[in-house]
Amino acid sequence: MRVGQHRLLREVVSRTGFTCRYFSDGSSSGLWQPHRANRVHLIFGANTDVGKSVISSGLVRAAASAGCSGWKSPVNYIKPLQCGGSDESFVLLNNDQKEGRRMNDVHCRTLFSWKTPASPHLVSRWENAPVCDEEVVSKLAAVLRDIENTKNDDTDNNLETASITTIIESAGGVLSPSSSSPLNRTTTAEHWGWSTQADLYAPLRIPVVFVGDGKLGGISVTLSSLEALWARGYRIDAVVFIEGQSVGDESGSIEFGKGNAEALREYMSMRHQIEPSKKVYDDLLKDDDAIVCMPTLPPMPIPLDEWYRSNEGSFMRLHQLLDKKWIVN
Repeated sequence: MRVGQHRLLREVVSRTGFTCRYFSDGSSSGLWQPHRANRVHLIFGANTDVGKSVISSGLVRAAASAGCSGWKSPVNYIKPLQCGGSDESFVLLNNDQKEGRRMNDVHCRTLFSWKTPASPHLVSRWENAPVCDEEVVSKLAAVLRDIENTKNDDTDNNLETASITTIIESAGGVLSPSSSSPLNRTTTAEHWGWSTQADLYAPLRIPVVFVGDGKLGGISVTLSSLEALWARGYRIDAVVFIEGQSVGDESGSIEFGKGNAEALREYMSMRHQIEPSKKVYDDLLKDDDAIVCMPTLPPMPIPLDEWYRSNEGSFMRLHQLLDKKWIVN
């Protein structure tokens, strides 16, 4: 390790008061335990630009409008790592509170952020702002515990808290880098160490909503990403595609998103025949709403209000499926 890295390492240890463990056992013991009343899902994507924030926002909207009269069901959106921009602002912008309907409270928070729009492992070095794996996971676990321990204080409406929905959005793709730090075990003499997104969150054992790639060429990266998640022990409750731009001529058009979704079903059906004891394939195949394809997004800068309204039914069915899977499992 170089002199400058040694100096920064001492500064970080002094600032945080701990050194980072390397999360390799996949255990959430001592970090956070799932609670029946707080349904938590982690949003992973096949790549950076597949629509994780769009799907996260749609799930937040569905949860916010799903409460029944006399009950309060708070909704939380968490972005652990943010590099440039603000996905939190995007979710708030598209949270439909302006149509006069009874909506649950929506709370958004970003845990760690950098100014530069680039990979977390790079911007944490460029901006000299390292964040190690344990800092990320420990802070996320603490936020989840705080959410579950927060009592309802809505005295104006005298509502009781029925359930909580929490959506956590990862950064980039499944194997995209997390933030780097000299405190990570993978640090070498040449660079600060980092983990992949999938390895970073594995200790918390949070079930996943996976956003596949709905474009031409998206089948391979979708299947590879899913296999990477399954190999790390993740439970995948749903897969969502957003239709890419269709192409065609007078004879018809090709919808790659729907085609990719169907290819995923075929792949899992074939793999299930080869490995009938592998439950992960059957879990997704047995629910018709567990693999869905949303319509193409309108071109920028057209707002997404109408797109969300026209797909309310799809997002609500997905929300209900996730609720059911959370209770059953």
